[in-house]
Amino acid sequence: MLFSQKESVKLSPVFILRIGLGLTLIYASLHMFMDPMAWLGFIPHWVNAVINPQTFLIIHSAFELVLGVLLLCGWLLPGASLLVFLDFVSILIFYGVDDLTFRDFGLAMAALTLFVLVTNKKE
Repeated sequence: MLFSQKESVKLSPVFILRIGLGLTLIYASLHMFMDPMAWLGFIPHWVNAVINPQTFLIIHSAFELVLGVLLLCGWLLPGASLLVFLDFVSILIFYGVDDLTFRDFGLAMAALTLFVLVTNKKE
């Protein structure tokens, strides 16, 4: 279900952020599952000392898939949006700054905005 019971079908900022972030996470996670070799270069080298990079990709893909589905369905929005924010911030911290940093920073801020919107809603 794309809509939670409390949210109407109108194009609210929360709805737009949920769909945009949710589809982004689902796309990335499915691509990681289908073509893991394309993603291995994005894993920091120090991860090899902690966990097998392919195992890490599977875990991270599953994590992002679950978060994407939660956002699309509107379930557990405060927790899911906060975890998405932390996911993108961890990518920025552990992968470092490069040509794609602006994308990850923008997605992190979108997730933080979603978190603020859903936790500050007047019931």
